Amino acid sequence: MPDGKLVEVTLTGTERIESARVTGDFFLEPPEARADLEAAIEGHPVDADRETLVEAIEAVDAQLIGFDPGDLADATLEAIA
Repeated sequence: MPDGKLVEVTLTGTERIESARVTGDFFLEPPEARADLEAAIEGHPVDADRETLVEAIEAVDAQLIGFDPGDLADATLEAIA
């Protein structure tokens, strides 16, 4: 990420994202929102576009510190690839 934060997304699933794990060197407020971010990614088809992922991530009530919803969507798309 531009601010030097590390965000990594690990996924499982074939046609849909069955589970997502978001890890790295970043902060969230509240910290427990990570599970909500993971849930926002889960269930999407593996051919979901960036805009769809960004919208789902933005819907989570969390302050992302050191990265933004677009960064997380990009990391998700990298994990899919």
